[in-house]
Amino acid sequence: MLSHLRFSPVLVIACAGAALVGLEAAGRATQSRTDTAAVERVLGDYIGLYRTDRLLEWKTLFLPGFAATYTNDDGSVTTRTLEEFYERQQAAFVRGTVSETLHDVRIARQGRLAHVVAGFDFTSAGTTRRGQLMLLMIETQGQFKIAALTFTYHLQQD
Repeated sequence: MLSHLRFSPVLVIACAGAALVGLEAAGRATQSRTDTAAVERVLGDYIGLYRTDRLLEWKTLFLPGFAATYTNDDGSVTTRTLEEFYERQQAAFVRGTVSETLHDVRIARQGRLAHVVAGFDFTSAGTTRRGQLMLLMIETQGQFKIAALTFTYHLQQD
């Protein structure tokens, strides 16, 4: 039925090339829905930029509407805005050396959303406290940002 149509070899090659490019892009889109490399980069910066001289740059990892929520020793919960949380970090660095490391990191990503669960060691003024944290991230303008942080310190054993 199509025997009367004539196809130019150039047209056939161009169409085949376009189809391959489309399939490759579709593959990348599917892969990016669960690929965690972008989230891992944010985690690397979350730890790597957490220094006195890079703290302002560290702050850019968070969305403006970010909230940090954590448990207190008495069992209550405190929530801070980005500005309040950032001011607390600045104050900690004024008091002395501060660092944080993550361990047992678990990342889950679905499309433009991701969450991270990890253990952490927070060191300030020579004292290290262990805890657990969760980060919620969302992709905006092609980049993951931290929307929320929740954490708790492990209770001290007597």
